[in-house]
Amino acid sequence: MIGRVMDAGPGEPPIWVMRRRATAWTTPQRRYYQLVAALPPLRDFRRTRVLPMSQRRLEERLALLHPEDLADLRMAVSLVSWRRQPINRTTAEIAAMYEECMAATRNRALRSTVEFRMNVRTVMVALRLKRLGRGVPSGRWGVGNYTRTIESRWTDPEFGLAAVFPWIPEARVFLDQGDATGLESLLMGLLWTKLSQVADRHPFGFEQVFAFAFKWDILHRWLSYDAQKARRRFDKLVLEATSEYQDIFA
Repeated sequence: MIGRVMDAGPGEPPIWVMRRRATAWTTPQRRYYQLVAALPPLRDFRRTRVLPMSQRRLEERLALLHPEDLADLRMAVSLVSWRRQPINRTTAEIAAMYEECMAATRNRALRSTVEFRMNVRTVMVALRLKRLGRGVPSGRWGVGNYTRTIESRWTDPEFGLAAVFPWIPEARVFLDQGDATGLESLLMGLLWTKLSQVADRHPFGFEQVFAFAFKWDILHRWLSYDAQKARRRFDKLVLEATSEYQDIFA
């Protein structure tokens, strides 16, 4: 957690979160002309063979961000970056992280990106649970605005969300075929496209920088991709059954 949690009343968020909420819509748009100019272009991850920048160099570049922007980016990393949640982190803990990030993050585009990534993860949890033959999930099993819709439309193969998430039928095919590589490529591509749209709208803003950082993460993951390991992970995600659903919240 970033910063010290100050005392708040019962049922209220920490005071520092409420203060950041109050300024979320008034934070000035910063421009990072020199920083953006120092970032190399990133081609589509599926057509790239080498990382254009080392992790150390990327971290040096990100250290040039304004402290508030850097703090927001660090808060979002654990939710957006392309890696599994720690095995001992429950769905309730992930949901709390998500809610804290959405409440505290100042930048609207970063909030939208976090929301997008977690909506995709939630839909994938639902698809995997259905593939396991589970009934309507109960308790805290996902995050975002679509959990109740998914629960109420559980018998629909696309949960009534095909218009919102047109990629669901393709994801179902990859799941049914056990195509771990195809599924990973599809999901990475969704986030890559979202990040490209964000970056295009803000050529020299913080948005351009965090979009680059998350794209770099996708590319790094893709270039280190091991099809055999991915298949084992795919099987584990599909077969695991835990009361908290954490092991399939990936």
